[in-house]
Amino acid sequence: MKGEILKHLSQSSTALSGERLSDLIGVSRVAVWKHIRQLQELGYQIEAMPKGYRLLAAPDTPFAWAFGDRAERVHYFPELGSTMDQAMTLARGGCPDFTVVVADRQTKGRGRLQRTWQSIQGGLYFTMVLRPKIPTADSALINLAAAVDMAATLEDLYGIRAQLKWPNDVLVENRKLCGILSQMAAEPDRIEFVNLGIGVNVHNDTRDVEPPAISVAEITNRPVSRTVILSTFWDRLEQRLSQGGLGHVIGQWKERAMTLGRSVKVQTLTESFEGRAVDLESKGGLILEMGDGSLKTVVYGDCFHQEV
Repeated sequence: MKGEILKHLSQSSTALSGERLSDLIGVSRVAVWKHIRQLQELGYQIEAMPKGYRLLAAPDTPFAWAFGDRAERVHYFPELGSTMDQAMTLARGGCPDFTVVVADRQTKGRGRLQRTWQSIQGGLYFTMVLRPKIPTADSALINLAAAVDMAATLEDLYGIRAQLKWPNDVLVENRKLCGILSQMAAEPDRIEFVNLGIGVNVHNDTRDVEPPAISVAEITNRPVSRTVILSTFWDRLEQRLSQGGLGHVIGQWKERAMTLGRSVKVQTLTESFEGRAVDLESKGGLILEMGDGSLKTVVYGDCFHQEV
C-alpha cells in the first residue's frame, strides 16, 4: 500500500487528492490518510494541501516498498545482529531466489575469517539469497561477479572508478569501499543456496576505521542513495545469473584488479603463503609465483598487499 501511494505521488507533477489516490489504489480515503501519516512519521516529506498531497523528499532508507515489484522479497530491519544470520534462516526455510535482508545497522556484522565488520548507521548492509543453477565448483565465481557488478554499479551511478582486491574487496585509493562475504549450502552435485553478504560504505563515517576505508558520499560529495545502489546492483547481478554470465567474470575482474602483479601474503585459517600474484585460474583461485619460481593456487583466504 505504501509503495503504491509513493509511486503515484512520485509520478505526478501536481498534488493528488485523497479521493484520487483512493481510486487509483482501490482503498478508502481513510486508509490513504493513515498510510500517508505513517510515511510522514518514517521521514517522507509529504506536503498536505487543499488540493491534496505532494511528495517533496524521501528518506534514504531501504524500506521494502521502495523496491516496487520486488518488495515481497525484501526484509528490512532498522537494526539486526547480522543480515547473514537472518538470511540463513530464510534460506533454510525455502525463501525464493534473490530474497534480500537489509539493515540500517548490524550489531554483529562479520567479515572474512570471522572478523568484525563495523556496521554503523549510514552504510548499506545486506545479504542476498541466491539459488544459482551452476556447478558447485563454480561457486567462488559468484563473489568475483558481485565485486565486478558492485564496482560497475558505483561507476555508472556516481562515476567512481573502483578497483578490486582478491578475493572480495572493492577499493578506491587503496581504501575499502565495499566488502563481500558468502556462505553456501550444497550437495555434491548441486548448490542449494549461496548467501551473498555485502557491506558498502555509503554515508557512514569511516575516519576511524581500520584498515583505512572510504565512503561513497565522501568520494562524490553529493547526494547518494542506498536504495538506488542496491536496486541497480540487484538488476546487474540478476541479469548476469539469468543469462549465464559467470563465464566472462574472470576477464571482467582482471580488468579492475589491483592485486595482480603485486607481492602479496594470503592468510588462511591454518596457513599463510607469500609470493607474487600473477593470475586467476578458471574457478577464481589466485595463482602465486613463489620465491623459488614455482606456481601455487590459493582458493580462499585473506589477501594482504605487501609494500614494495
